[in-house]
Amino acid sequence: MRRAFNSLCAALFIGSAIYIMAMGFSTVAMAAMAISVAGAAVLPVQSSEGVLEVITGTVEAMIDGVVAVIEGITSAIASLFS
Repeated sequence: MRRAFNSLCAALFIGSAIYIMAMGFSTVAMAAMAISVAGAAVLPVQSSEGVLEVITGTVEAMIDGVVAVIEGITSAIASLFS
């Protein structure tokens, strides 16, 4: 469940970052980016082990989400050829 939530947050973060690069800054894209980072930070903050643990936990969650998104894309492409 945590991995699915992190991949959703990472996908939202990547999508809003691409939108910002292509179309420029907008309120909706900035809000989506802030929500995705806040969503990824919820679980490390709840453990409340310290500031450094919260930062590393958030980065770890975002990286885990990006890896899950890439894994899903490559799995979908691989299933086309098998």
